[in-house]
This record gives sequence, structure tokens and C-alpha cells, in this order.
Amino acid sequence: MYYFLAIVLFIAAFSTYFTNVSSDFFDILSSTNPGGGGAFSTVGVGPTGIIVVASDLSGAYRSLDGGASWDAIGSFRGLTVTHVSGVGFNPLDASVIFLGTEEGIFKSVNFGDTFYNVLDQGYITDIKISKIDGLTGYAAYHSQFNMADGQVYKTTNGGESWSRVSNSTLPSNLHILKIVVDPRDKNRLYILAGEGRFACGPAVLYQSFDGGINWQRIASGVGQIIDMALDPHNPDVIYVTTYGDVWDPGYYCITDDPYGGYLYKGTFTGSWSWVQLTNASNLGSRNLIIWVDNDQPGTLRVIDTDSKELWESTNGGLNWSMIGDKYDWGTGWSIPEMTYSITFNGDSKTIATDPSDPDALIWVDSQFVYATRDDGRYFYPLHTSEVSPGKWRSTGIDNIVGFDVAISASSRYVYMALADVGCFRSDDYGNSWQNCNDLNYVGTWNGAGGNSITVATDPDRDNVVWITQSEEIETSHTLLRSYNYGSSWNPVGVGLGNGIPSGLTVDRNSPVNSRTMFITVDGDVYKSEDDGYSWSMVLNCNGCRFTAVDFHNSNVVYAGGEAGLWRSLNGGSLGSWIKIGLPEMEGTSTAFFLIDNDWEGVTSIRPDPSREGVVYVTALGSGKGVYKSLDFGNSWEKILTDNFARDIAISPLNPNHIFVATS
Repeated sequence: MYYFLAIVLFIAAFSTYFTNVSSDFFDILSSTNPGGGGAFSTVGVGPTGIIVVASDLSGAYRSLDGGASWDAIGSFRGLTVTHVSGVGFNPLDASVIFLGTEEGIFKSVNFGDTFYNVLDQGYITDIKISKIDGLTGYAAYHSQFNMADGQVYKTTNGGESWSRVSNSTLPSNLHILKIVVDPRDKNRLYILAGEGRFACGPAVLYQSFDGGINWQRIASGVGQIIDMALDPHNPDVIYVTTYGDVWDPGYYCITDDPYGGYLYKGTFTGSWSWVQLTNASNLGSRNLIIWVDNDQPGTLRVIDTDSKELWESTNGGLNWSMIGDKYDWGTGWSIPEMTYSITFNGDSKTIATDPSDPDALIWVDSQFVYATRDDGRYFYPLHTSEVSPGKWRSTGIDNIVGFDVAISASSRYVYMALADVGCFRSDDYGNSWQNCNDLNYVGTWNGAGGNSITVATDPDRDNVVWITQSEEIETSHTLLRSYNYGSSWNPVGVGLGNGIPSGLTVDRNSPVNSRTMFITVDGDVYKSEDDGYSWSMVLNCNGCRFTAVDFHNSNVVYAGGEAGLWRSLNGGSLGSWIKIGLPEMEGTSTAFFLIDNDWEGVTSIRPDPSREGVVYVTALGSGKGVYKSLDFGNSWEKILTDNFARDIAISPLNPNHIFVATS
């Protein structure tokens, strides 16, 4: 599954093994990065304002203070699944939270401190508990993450057990996005189906008046439905919006509709009647998400997902005015064009109202989290905070994939190579972060993101750094070099193959102004002797992804990947390489190893900074782990078995202090 593939996570989630390290050491550790990332799949808010954001690859995130700070919900809290696709709350008991996952439903009865599994199967996209008794609830169930075969499951004991309730009156080709339960009647509910990230079906609305058993399609004449909302002041009124022009090529089930793009009001008086509330003379033909005001009857708002505008009507939808757009709102470290979008898991799952604050709305898109506390006049980011002008730090919601980190000679400057977020740097020892993407090499990200896989700093020149950049992870990258701390970049890498780079290494003992460097591109090893400007292939490895040079002996160079471990005793020169690793270090070959969860092989090579000839290797795969050699790799001792070993670090102050990250 694609959302598992990018688990090169040494930031978002890791386990640590260590030897002879005082527990006091961990008291000084804190998360540091710019904040954000993605993808986020949906958001929910509990009756007392607890916010939960579902993540595609790092569990879920919880905020107890309105989004000012976040903590992670993962395996240490009992959530044993990394992909969360639905969020639910008990409206009568704020301590009860539900998470829908690709392996059923998890429940918490202590405000999200711990979770336990209450349904051990199914891909669950939404969960709703009735306000009537807090015991009756419904869940949107699919057999797998990529199947449009949605059915409705029900609980009558507060979510402790669940079973299918919908019968054959509910079509078998639906991908259910959202469930809405009538606040007056626990047996009256609605489901909205449509297109999500992994599966799609018709964008339609169904109702059940008998507790989810029998279903009937409603609003069939209005078009492809984007979103629906009950009027909290009169639940016999429903608002729905429809798709018009579909600008996003990512849609598969939704098509352009010249007669769509409108807001409709449905009124139930024994049957439904529908009236169009928007037309070309006021709001126009747009793709809209609905926000009905909880404390002001007749006030409703819609978010235009194309232009990122918020419109408001105070007279039941007859007249509209725009009250804000992406250019008026806070964007954090990004830019307006790259913010305030929609979630991958379905347009209607993008927003959630806050039951504890009628003026509040939480907005989650594919990368970021935002909030408004003034009825939409101003939105601001919840994923990052401005430490000082132009410098940012995460609030703790860190669904990012970090591929590499490099620290400058003085330790003051830190650089991160990230998926989607691209290049970020810190000039204050990691306390705050600045965007360092070069807009010339990240395409449609417009400099506000991109993809960087490997980064390296010069061991003596504090100002020199190299990084790779591209628009997409799985396309050819450009190697860039900076002589001014990453403030500006110039392309280098003449002679490198057009492909995916990784494992950039600088030989610290080479001439300071003309460094010897190594990198892999599409599994082959390249060498440069002129500060990274020009390169030549020195090992047709067909499966090397990482490189390393012994700290004390520049003649000893290592490379490894799915092709196992290789070594040169002649400075990495052509024809000097031999395979030295154990057979179990080898793995499977793949076109793109970084996001393939079937890939196995060497994931890091770390020479000991204190002892010549001592080198450690981590290898990913069944029965693999961490290996140590005392003689430049001639012989090996396995020191840790771990199927998911990703990286290792040796303390430069005490070589007995060793850290291993696993995914």
C-alpha cells in the first residue's frame, strides 16, 4: 500500500536501542523541525474541543489545547496501525474517542491516552455516535483500503462491539466518506459517498430512517454531490453542494458537470424537495464545502475548494459575500498558492466544527492543519508557529518523511532533506527552521515544497552544503551546491546519471577546497574530486544506495544497498571494489527503494569516528539488523536482530554510546 511505502521515518516514528546511556540524556531531547508535512486524511473535534487529526502513515495526532500543541497517538498508546482514515467522538462523553483504521476501529475511554481494538477488520472511513444516548453509533466499513464496497456497521453499546446492519438496499459500489446522524433520532442517518484517496464510487447521498438497515437514495437530481450538512436548528433541512468544473486531474470518478457547482437546500415534509441557493449572479458555479453556523440560525458558509475562498450568507443562502481567502489568512512557512487545499481522503472530510466553540472551524488539507476562531474571518496554521520573523518550529503535528539530515562544522546550521516539504535549514542549532528550496528545481511546488533525498555538509567549511532537489520523489533529481549556508544554490553534478540519488558522502580528509565525494544514482556509485561539480561512475553496483568513507583512512570507501555491502581500498576508484558483506545483508531489488515496503538490504553504513577500521551497518529485512566490524569489514558480528533497522549513530564523545533507529 502506497501510504506504507515512505517509511524512511527517523523523525515521525522510531524505536531506539542504546548501550550505557544515562536516562537523563533523554530528558533533554525534543522534537525539532518546521512542522506540517502530510498527508492528513481527516479531522474531528470532541465535545470539549479535543482535536484529533488522522494521518496516512504516522497514526493520529491529538491536541488538548485547541491546536496550540500536539502529541502523537501511536503504538505506545495502543494504536497498532499506522494509517488512520476516520475519527469519531461520543458527544455525551468527551473521554471517548474512536479511530477508524485499515484494521478496524480503536477506542479510547481516557481522552486518547490509550486505545484498544473494538473491531479488528475493515477500512473505516467515518464513525458517528448518536447524541440521544451515547450508545448507538455507526461506522463506514470497507473490506480494504482500495475497495468501493462500503457498508454500514452499528454499535448499541457505546462502541464496544460492532456488526453490519445495512442490507442490500445499500448499493455494493459505494466508497462512503461521511456519516451524519440526526440529533433528534438515533435511527435516522445519512451517508455521503464519493471519491477518496484510494477508492472511488458515485458521489451520492443516501438516507435510512430505521437505524441503518434499509436505505434510499435522495437528492438524485442535483448532480454529483461534494458535501452535505444538516441544519442544526432544523434537522429536516439538509444542504448539499455539487461538483461543477473539475480542475484536479486526480479525480477518477468525478467528471466535469456544466450544470453543477451549486449549493442546494433540501426540506423534508414527508418527502424531500430541493431548491438551488446559488447561481451565477451571486456565488457562481464552484466546488463547495459546507459550514452551517451552530449558533446563528440562517447563517451558513461555504468554502470554495478551487479558489480557496470563504463565502457567507446570513439570510439562509439567498445572498452571499466573500469574507476571506487564502491571501488574507496565515500560511505559516508556505505560500498562499500551496495552502488551504483539501484532504486526499475526500473533499467532505476536510473540515470539522468545534462543538465547544460555535465560532471555530478546523481545516485539514493534504499537508497542513488550520483553524479559525472568528467565524472564518481569519484562519491560521496549527502545525507551525513563528519563533521569530521568518523562522518556524513545529507545534508537534509532524507527519513528515525525513530522508536525511546534515549538521554543519560548527553545529549551528542544520539541514533536512524531506519528502514533499523539500529543503529546510536551521541557523540556530535546530531551534527554528527556514525554507531553503530552490524554486528552479521543484517545479509546481513554487519553492514552497519539493522533494529532497540526500544532503551533506562540509566537515570544515561551515558555509558549504550539498542537497538534491526535484519536483517528485520518483523523478530525476538535480544535485545543488551552496557556498552561503543554503541561502542560494547552484546546480552541480556534471556526469551524474539522470535518476534517483541517495547516500551523499564527503571525504573529510580530502582537500578542503576540492572535496572528494561519493553518491549513488539509481543504484550505481559515482565519485567526484572537485567539490561535487563533476562525477564519474566508479561502481556499476546495480543495487547500492548508501556510501561512507572511513573517518581516518580515505582509501577505505563503502557502498551498500539491496546488492549487499561493497568496499574499495583504493579511494573508491574504478575497478577497486569487492563485495564484503554477509549474504544476509543483501535484499530484493526494486526500481525505487525509498518508498517500497518490499525492499530489503543495507540501509546505512557508519564508520566509527573514534576508531579506524570499526564500521557499523544496518540492514532492513526479515532476520536482518545491525552488524559490527573491527577490521574494515573483513569479518562481522551481528549485534542486534531487528527486521526494520534503518540507521545507526555512534557518539563522537564515547564510542560505546550507540543509537539505532527502526521504522
